[in-house]
Amino acid sequence: MNVIYLAAGQSKRMGCKKLTLPVNGEALGMKALRTIITIPSAYVFIVVNKQDTLEWISADIKERLLKGRGEIVIAEDSDKGQSYSLRAGIRQAMEHRASSVMICLADQPFITTDLLRHISSAQIKGEQKYVACIHNGEIKPPVVLSSSLFQQVLLLTGDMGAKKILQKKDVKGTELPITDEVLFIDIDTIEEYKRFCVKKEGRDKR
Repeated sequence: MNVIYLAAGQSKRMGCKKLTLPVNGEALGMKALRTIITIPSAYVFIVVNKQDTLEWISADIKERLLKGRGEIVIAEDSDKGQSYSLRAGIRQAMEHRASSVMICLADQPFITTDLLRHISSAQIKGEQKYVACIHNGEIKPPVVLSSSLFQQVLLLTGDMGAKKILQKKDVKGTELPITDEVLFIDIDTIEEYKRFCVKKEGRDKR
């Protein structure tokens, strides 16, 4: 399972480096990454911006990356929008001749291994080109893209993500209804961090 882990955002809405913020004793950016790494078949392309010192990645995960579980990908133009980070990850996946990739967000800390296995177990076959979660009628990451969509991803510009492609009428795929909204919470502002992460820490300590 090839995974593109998008961690190159500028955290403009947060006002600080959100990936380093603590959640249950670990950096926010580590939460989803650790969940992904627990799946033995996962190989992770961690896409970061060129200013990232990688202090948010724990030592044990760095060691696993060195042992063949993934690699760091620098998105040189990540400040121009999400598409540039996604394109950097896709290019690296193409270098590895990946037949498909799962796209995950570093600011989506509450995804679970069950969710990832559920998505990855849905086969892409025939005319289908993706597998996506659907929550309240809307496509949500993580999503899996077939390599047949890679060239379209490389044409994205600005702050567009893969959803732009999946919404096209001629792009067919499998959509998995998921009711648990907690899985899709992404942390973009300090208010969201305080609401979902700090509160969660308090519950877990009791």
